[in-house]
Amino acid sequence: MRIAVVAACPFPSPQGSQVFAGQMARALARRGHEVHLVTYGQGTLCEEGGVRHHRARRLPGDDSSRSGPNLMKPVLDAMLARLLARLTVRLRFDVLHCHNYEAAVVGLAVRAVRRIPVVYHSHNLMGDELPTYYRGRCARRVAGAAGRLLDCTVPRRADRVVALCGPSAGRLLELGVPPERMAVVPPAVDDDGPAGPPAVARAQLGLPASAFIVGYAGNLDGYQNLSDLASACRAAASRMEGRRLIWLVVTHEDGRRLQAVLEDAGAVDLCRVIPASGYARARLAMEACDVLVLPRRSGSGFPIKLLNYMSLGRPVVVAGCGAKGVTDGVDALVVEDGDVWGFAAALARLASDDRLAASLGGQARRTFLRNYTWSAVLPEIERLYDSVTAANPLFREPGECKSS
Repeated sequence: MRIAVVAACPFPSPQGSQVFAGQMARALARRGHEVHLVTYGQGTLCEEGGVRHHRARRLPGDDSSRSGPNLMKPVLDAMLARLLARLTVRLRFDVLHCHNYEAAVVGLAVRAVRRIPVVYHSHNLMGDELPTYYRGRCARRVAGAAGRLLDCTVPRRADRVVALCGPSAGRLLELGVPPERMAVVPPAVDDDGPAGPPAVARAQLGLPASAFIVGYAGNLDGYQNLSDLASACRAAASRMEGRRLIWLVVTHEDGRRLQAVLEDAGAVDLCRVIPASGYARARLAMEACDVLVLPRRSGSGFPIKLLNYMSLGRPVVVAGCGAKGVTDGVDALVVEDGDVWGFAAALARLASDDRLAASLGGQARRTFLRNYTWSAVLPEIERLYDSVTAANPLFREPGECKSS
């Protein structure tokens, strides 16, 4: 099948959604599909694993790798739509697989002209996410209203909608997505094997061998709820007599964005930032950790970093958003949203109970291998492609590649 994987974002980028879309494209190519990745112009040409990468034009001086709202987004989306329309004429795709809202809008615009089925892969609901990019009360209110409008109009127009978890699917159904078009397919990431001994990674990074290291990997945006994590680390450190706690932040962003959070929590002395522009460096830093954490509150998304954590076989502590993929006391410790003291207690518990830490980490990896690898996930995606192309009389039988 000839597939366009559309991502309205810079590429490549170490952020979860971009990693997820790129890995999906490569995994589909490994299964014999002809895959074309279509993205914004920022970033670099990235043709790996048999995937053709097509980039829209880049605006002069625009080399940002960050996602999120900005004034130039409509221009970027228009250029992406123009590129996708041209590619569709030339390559005659079987399906447009669109990740997140702007890609879905672009795909739907092309479908209106070229009548190609659109699979919309929902990573989040905009009514939840958009307000987190703003601080002012009025701005957050306007962003929330705009996000809810998108939630009510975009997903239900796609030919198929993929939700990452049951709660997200339930909300999309409430917003008007027809049940026969909805599918719940968990996310996946590449499996690079379990983590090595922490001591090896610590020696390479210059970290103390005896410290209890709490690791967070990812962006520093407000929805990650890092203020609660900073406070929890401060509280947990006060319980650890004779053992130093280090909060290791592994990020591709400027770590100075954390300064206000650290000062408010009194955790400046606990934090160490490891810059990581690629996954190899991020993985090394995560291997140095005793526990990996995800403080993000409940919402419509599914944190891709959780899968990276679980694949390493390290114990994990999560708040509400991460609870969608784990079972408390079996493959993670789950803490209520906003419960700083509960989070601190979970960290202190793991610091004092090596057997529990090993059990949780081992079971987390087993859960990952069972549920969150591409071999587990892609057959369901392929069934969606088959159903959506079979339902469209304008297309040939699924599995055929049209001639260029």
